Amino acid sequence: MTIRQLLEVARQHSPRYAALRQAVELSKAEIAAADVLPNPRVNFGNYSLLSANNTMYDGKVQREVVLEVPVLITGQHGARVEAAEKQVQTTEAAVQAEFAGLVHELWRTFIKLLAGQQRIAVLEETSANMERLAALVAGREESGSASRYDTLRMEIEAKDVRAKLETARNDLQGTVEELGLMLGLPDWKPQALGNLAPLGVPADPKKSWADAERINPEIEAVRRGEIAADARLEKAKAERWPVPSIQFGSAFTEQPYGHAFFGGVSVEIPLFDRNQGGMARAAAEKQAAILERELVTSQIHVALDRATGLLARRRETRVKFERDVVAKLSALKEMGEAAYRLGKGSLLELLDSTRSRTEIRLTHLELIQLELEAELEALKASGLLVSRAETG
Repeated sequence: MTIRQLLEVARQHSPRYAALRQAVELSKAEIAAADVLPNPRVNFGNYSLLSANNTMYDGKVQREVVLEVPVLITGQHGARVEAAEKQVQTTEAAVQAEFAGLVHELWRTFIKLLAGQQRIAVLEETSANMERLAALVAGREESGSASRYDTLRMEIEAKDVRAKLETARNDLQGTVEELGLMLGLPDWKPQALGNLAPLGVPADPKKSWADAERINPEIEAVRRGEIAADARLEKAKAERWPVPSIQFGSAFTEQPYGHAFFGGVSVEIPLFDRNQGGMARAAAEKQAAILERELVTSQIHVALDRATGLLARRRETRVKFERDVVAKLSALKEMGEAAYRLGKGSLLELLDSTRSRTEIRLTHLELIQLELEAELEALKASGLLVSRAETG
């Protein structure tokens, strides 16, 4: 599958991403809790005459029923809902930042898988070439143009290449399992599709920083975290005021019967507790959120400068290697084999030519892989990683 298809699998089937999304659902439950108004309270009382003389009321029994309704008149309800909604937005941004980190891990492993597949292809081609050369040397031994040593040396070289090929296949299997482990899909065995080639990400720190300030999910998460902390501070300030309750009720007596209406207001007197602790804690959380935003922003700026600088250096190394070394591979192969067939070159020279071509091709793959990893770092820091993966 391609990286775009891998991203879809992560979103639709990965238990790891499902666990991340559940954090948003948990946060949304706080909105429902904040939006609920306080329950009214019913008080019932019974007065029975115990003394011989009735000094409080006429009748042997008096009963009272009072309905008490709390009234949020100082903005507590709106402040609670606002704080819960801002926290949901913060959680959503944090989940997106976590998902971007997951995409970075997946794409990096995908590149490793793709490089492993192409590394196997190079070694398979080399192994087939070594078998062909071994047959060539064996033919020359039969004609008396080569010694037994030459034939044995070629057999050993061919087996050495096959051992490297088996090692590369084992490493590839480990990478496949690593990819399944990342997504929580242990029985999943994907195969990477695509060419191992640079993405062409520009190594421009100024443009990348402009993108990062606008859409980087980590910066957005701490920015929303600061907004949520400010909403919690406003909620704490609103809750410093007591909640009054309106009371309605009636009182009636028996033997003889009498009925009276009761109405009143109950409110706590904030002489000592005015939610000083809650406001102090909310103020400290807001300051911590400000400092975290400044820290994360600074770290991402540094990471972006480092990533673009590393990308520029690795790209320059890769381009120079392709120009000075890779471009001459075909000529090296033709000259080495032609010299051996014509008797102008020794077996050691032929083996050296073959080994050199293989090592150069493997080095080229490694340089491309390193450049791609640097491109991923630059995309992650700029906030463009997920959108680039979605476009394939």
